Amino acid sequence: MCYDRIVAPDGSGTDRSVQAAVDALEDRADRERILLIRRGIYRERVVINKPRVRLIGEDPESCEIVWNGCAKDPDAQGREKGTFLSFSVLTAAPDITLENLTIRNDAGDGRLVGQAVALYAAGDRNIVRNCRLLAHQDTLFCGPLMPRVEDEIAPRRAKAECVPSVSDCPETESRLYFERCLIQGDVDFIFGSYRSFFEECELRMNERGGWYTAANTAEGQPWGLVFRHCHLTGECGSRMAYLGRPWRAFARTVFLDCEMDACVSPVGFVDWDEFRVVTDRLGEGGTRGEGAAPSARHPKSRLWTPGEAAAVTPELVLNGWNPLQEK
Repeated sequence: MCYDRIVAPDGSGTDRSVQAAVDALEDRADRERILLIRRGIYRERVVINKPRVRLIGEDPESCEIVWNGCAKDPDAQGREKGTFLSFSVLTAAPDITLENLTIRNDAGDGRLVGQAVALYAAGDRNIVRNCRLLAHQDTLFCGPLMPRVEDEIAPRRAKAECVPSVSDCPETESRLYFERCLIQGDVDFIFGSYRSFFEECELRMNERGGWYTAANTAEGQPWGLVFRHCHLTGECGSRMAYLGRPWRAFARTVFLDCEMDACVSPVGFVDWDEFRVVTDRLGEGGTRGEGAAPSARHPKSRLWTPGEAAAVTPELVLNGWNPLQEK
């Protein structure tokens, strides 16, 4: 494989930092550019704002991009930055692929620092394969940029969707695919509005417990967060991990043919408040393991039949895009 840039902390490559390598690439979409990330710990915040960029680590456990941004960090005016400016890595362009990497936010426990995002995935047709996404509260955001984020990353101009506010819950077009990843956190640690397909991933709840997901899917959007052949684990106690709660009224989250350990509560999904409640847009099918308890689940959530589950493919969920062709 031919690499456009090689990142190595000891200076043996073309760049010592991941951001320097991304910045050195031409801003073009006519061919894929490949960056090799040598083993090492890269303490930096990275913004990938160019299309068709592929970052490949030598090994997912020893190639780590880590930052410690958190919601309680002050901005230039002394205000708290909030969730969306806390990221370690931001993908802000289409057709970005991340492979064999650890992306970590080590700001710490959310009870002390607030939300602290490891990966902010904002680009369309982004692929994350064989990566470890590690944090505490709010590890992975699957959704669009907001003006405040665009201002923060300037002059690295983004090429991803931008909305005035996620509170408005606008319809989005972008799609994400995750394969064989470890995603670890607590308190709604996979959240957002994009159509996102997770294949053979481990979702690991921290000791604190909480909710694996918090979707804010738009009303007219048929798919949100879809997990297939995933394993839900936890470092927390029994029944301290919930499948999710609706961040907005039309949240869409489905677990298909997933294994669930004893940490998963038999209730499954839970209401957020009196306005954001569980509906049949939240559901599961083919669940197995100690956390499988279809008869005890929230009465409004949906239990999928084997036939219905089998019909769900990445291409269906991702609106015609087949990420398996990108291998």
